[in-house]
Amino acid sequence: MPETNDSSNRRIFRIEINAPIERVWREITRTDAPILCFFNNRMCLSPGGLTAGSKLAMRSPDGKWTGVVGTILASEPPHRFSHTFKFTNFNDPECKMTYELKPTKTGTEFTLIIDDLPVGTKSAKQMLQGGNLIVNTLKSVMETGKPGVGVRILFAMFKVLGPIMTPKQCRSENWPVG
Repeated sequence: MPETNDSSNRRIFRIEINAPIERVWREITRTDAPILCFFNNRMCLSPGGLTAGSKLAMRSPDGKWTGVVGTILASEPPHRFSHTFKFTNFNDPECKMTYELKPTKTGTEFTLIIDDLPVGTKSAKQMLQGGNLIVNTLKSVMETGKPGVGVRILFAMFKVLGPIMTPKQCRSENWPVG
C-alpha cells in the first residue's frame, strides 16, 4: 500500500533495490530502449533532452501510441527526476511525478512520489494501481534482469490488445514532443 501524506492528493511508493544508484538512474531515464518498469514504454524527449522545461512522452515500443505526456520539472542525476504527468486517454488534470534515489549500504532506496493527484478520477485509479507495479517491477528488473512473470504476461496482453483497445486520440502523431 502506498504511504499517504497529510494531503489526500499525494501518494508515496518506496522500495529498497539491491543495485547501485547509477544503474537505477539509468534505467528510469533511458531513451534508447523501452523502460520495463514504466509499462514497457519508451521515453521520448524534446531536443532539450533531460533538462527542466523539456517535453517528454511515454510511447509504445513501436512508437505508434503515446500513453503519457509531460514536462520535465527537475533532473538532478542520479538523485532526483521530476515531471508533470498526464494520461493521453483521459481528460483529467495533470499531476506531478517525482523519483528520488538515495544510496544505501545495500543499493538504492527508490521513492516514487505522486503530487497533485486528481482524486476520484480515472487517472488517480490508474496511478494508484500503477505505483506499486512500477516500484516492484523496477526492483525485479534491477535485481534479476527481467520483470516478474505476471508483468511479462501483462506486456504480452498490451502487445496484442493495445492496437485494438487504445483510443485513436493516443496516436503519437497527436502528441508531438519536438
